[in-house]
Amino acid sequence: MAGIIGIAFGVFYAIYGLDGLPIYQKFVPAQSFEGWSRGLYGSVFVGFSVMLLLLGRLAIKKNDKELTKILLCGILAWLTFEAVVSVIYKVYINVAVDILLISFLSYPLLKSIRK
Repeated sequence: MAGIIGIAFGVFYAIYGLDGLPIYQKFVPAQSFEGWSRGLYGSVFVGFSVMLLLLGRLAIKKNDKELTKILLCGILAWLTFEAVVSVIYKVYINVAVDILLISFLSYPLLKSIRK
């Protein structure tokens, strides 16, 4: 259930940002709203990256092909969605970054699956 809530919030955040949640506008001072929003996005990225690092190492170490495929699907979903949003907002440099990240992050996982 937490995963579904996280996916829904990610889609909502990508479309509306935190401006779509009026409760934040009431409780977060206007002068810190933008910086706090960046901090929120950054902290999610750090947490997700730590999870990828630790689960990826475990999957490869234990040669767990199912977990490796799940991680690969998560990475592809994340970066594909991010690239689509980047195209919508015409931030094409990020599409290139996403393609590089997919290549870089998928390589060890694909190599492990093929063993």
